[in-house]
Amino acid sequence: MAKKKKIKKTNEERILDQHGIEYQEMSFDWLNLGQTALTEAETAGMPAKSILKTIVLQANGSSRDYLVICLPLEHEIDLKVVAAELGKKQVHLADNKKLIQITGYVHGANTPIGINFKQGFPIYFDERIKDFPEISVSAGKVGRSVRMSQKALVELVNGKYLKVE
Repeated sequence: MAKKKKIKKTNEERILDQHGIEYQEMSFDWLNLGQTALTEAETAGMPAKSILKTIVLQANGSSRDYLVICLPLEHEIDLKVVAAELGKKQVHLADNKKLIQITGYVHGANTPIGINFKQGFPIYFDERIKDFPEISVSAGKVGRSVRMSQKALVELVNGKYLKVE
């Protein structure tokens, strides 16, 4: 009988374990499957609006002023609204080519859990997620997610809610 291959936990899952936060490991390949992945999630009972993407922004053109916004995959971010909400002159997307140097993650694997613990960047959540008791975020690896309590995640990363559109 063949042994079942055990999936190695990501650093983010280990952080959740260390803090006693319950989560469910999931596969969710938004980058390659797009809308099909959302449809599969909905079929599995996960509202699409509860699945978050993690966007890294740079404020005021400063190489030291980064912040993270987490919002539902299907929503867009209004950079002018975010800048106004945060009292910043301007915010723009961090350079995709430098993401690994900025956050330690490749595009598609950025996660508020790891970024908060590794980089200490401020983490903001779209205020529209308050309606969802559970949310999904990247587990630090492309195609891998964790589903967990929204309040536990926000508390873990010292997150704040923000209007993003």
